[in-house]
Amino acid sequence: MRRARPLLALAACTLLAACGNGPATVEHHAQALEPHITVLMPEDREGRVPAVLMFSGCGGVISVQRDYAAIANEAGIAALIVDSHSARGIGPLGARLLVCSGARLRGGHRAGDVVAALAHARTLPGIDASRLALIGWSHGGWTLLDTLTRAEDGTPPDGLQSLPGNALDGVRSVMLVYPWCGVLNRARGHALPGSPPVHAMLAGDDVIADPRACEDLFERQRAAGAPVDWAVLEGLTHAFDAPDEPFDPRVRHDADGTRRAHDWFAGRLEASLIATED
Repeated sequence: MRRARPLLALAACTLLAACGNGPATVEHHAQALEPHITVLMPEDREGRVPAVLMFSGCGGVISVQRDYAAIANEAGIAALIVDSHSARGIGPLGARLLVCSGARLRGGHRAGDVVAALAHARTLPGIDASRLALIGWSHGGWTLLDTLTRAEDGTPPDGLQSLPGNALDGVRSVMLVYPWCGVLNRARGHALPGSPPVHAMLAGDDVIADPRACEDLFERQRAAGAPVDWAVLEGLTHAFDAPDEPFDPRVRHDADGTRRAHDWFAGRLEASLIATED
């Protein structure tokens, strides 16, 4: 326990670029982020298994990530839940006041966590680094879109010295759940890559992350050749699949919508990580 505090302090220092050393390497960023990545492995599986990396919304990791992780594990897929907030000492209140307002930890900075988490996942002995997927909710979806555009044009995420050419190696699909596609989303003005494919689930009554902004963004990206598809679940609000979302009159949990989202997620995992198994 005596070693835990210095380690966490070093992690926060590195991730916040507050140590006076400027942008970090991917390796150093991955080392700092590693204590904040929860790895959930499927039971009764031999050899290496595929993995899905999970990035929460602006409020931080809640039960919804565990719910989806259980679905992945049931399918024989590892789940890595990346807690970008705890890595920076951001609690629930700070998340609501600073991250959800856009004042701190925007998609361009958090994109470094995606690159670092992927680098870390490739080092894990039980993970098949050739079969990876990404999923992000809301702010996490914004983060993934930002990461994809940077992989396409080679621009490093904020806080990283450089972006390795293999940043997305092994990633076979990217899933977005009610992502933020509004102002500051880099994909509004920069191209997505030709692979991996992007699959999105939007909420028709979402007044937090406007689904129309996403549809416009996706239509333009698809017209330019990016492999993007999406579905709109009518009558659902932002965070419809999160039973423990803090009270917000704009948000309403929906059990049937949650089931549909879970089925969609399971189907995407099957198609990208299981059906393609060598």
